[in-house]
Amino acid sequence: MKKSIYCLPLLLIFITSCNGQVKTKPSQANINKQVPIKGDHPKIIRTLGADYENVNCQLLDKEGNIWFSISGEGVYRYDGKSFTNFTTKNGLCNNNVGSIIQDKAGNILIGTKNGICKYDGNKFTKYPVPEALNITCMLEDKDGNLWFGTKGNGIYRYNGKTLDNFLNNKDHNFNLGNTNQLILDILQDKNGNLWFSSWNGGGVWRYDGKDFKNFLPSADYYKANQDKRKLNKANSTFEINQITTYSKVQDHISDDMIFSMMEDHLGNIWFATRDHGLCYYNGKTFTNIGRNEGFVSRGATAILQDGKNNFWITTFDTGVWYYDGKSFKNYTENDGLVSNAVMSVLKDKNGNLWFGTKNFGLSSYDGKTFKTYSQNNK
Repeated sequence: MKKSIYCLPLLLIFITSCNGQVKTKPSQANINKQVPIKGDHPKIIRTLGADYENVNCQLLDKEGNIWFSISGEGVYRYDGKSFTNFTTKNGLCNNNVGSIIQDKAGNILIGTKNGICKYDGNKFTKYPVPEALNITCMLEDKDGNLWFGTKGNGIYRYNGKTLDNFLNNKDHNFNLGNTNQLILDILQDKNGNLWFSSWNGGGVWRYDGKDFKNFLPSADYYKANQDKRKLNKANSTFEINQITTYSKVQDHISDDMIFSMMEDHLGNIWFATRDHGLCYYNGKTFTNIGRNEGFVSRGATAILQDGKNNFWITTFDTGVWYYDGKSFKNYTENDGLVSNAVMSVLKDKNGNLWFGTKNFGLSSYDGKTFKTYSQNNK
């Protein structure tokens, strides 16, 4: 079931929304270009004093620039020589950014707490979606439709004319907080199916173009309180319990809170779960990878497959893990990583890996050494 919203009436609202942010090309004086001191490599610098300082590695664009977001600090672009910071002063809709992608036309789309902005390389303009939506993730599908997840309002699809809403008010007993789906990631697989991960107990949704299928853990998962939320049947609320266990399953996904997703070269869909390690789906069964396989962490935040088909997994608490399909190797602050609380990973045009962390941390890894690109605030 979807809700269709015809966007023509909305355009009148958009003209006056986002502070009228249809800007001319920002002058060099207004762009915060962060040039390194001679003899040193550049650093990403906090400029607005935001308290929430997760560095998120978002996008490698077609020109080889890397884009980062830091909530409250807008977005940063790195061209290999220096960082450039874009904020509301340059026309950005909001300094709290949830997602950055590049569309087929080459525009940079930036999902914020107040809708979506488009950057064409010269100026920012407001994208025709309601600014009341808090954007968490975006994807342009093979047909050119823009899909985006939101905080508490499910999923939207914009086809250039109409805006359709899905998974709004899709409730079940195990949702946390707002019963509407909080979507953190979107993936389109090789077969054209769209996958949506939930961060409020909604598990994962797959859309084949006609219907949505919801993947949740088994009933035993909830009976054993592996979600750490004991259901109080009297009032349908949860009692928090700190017990964490790992359970292998084949017919069900291993966790109902999924941070991010990835498709590997074989077509398996991988899930970075909150508390149950890694999980992948081969189209028939789920396989869980956790402590028994040597992955010692509460959960995962992101998964990346490199050019050798090996995996890099980032975690909330134990740094970065390298997995060759047989064994794990762990990289932490002791190896030069800026922080063990790693939120994201991105590969640049030269094959270097970039890791964004909590506490305003940013590291790169060239296969031998880590290099810090931030003012880490521990």
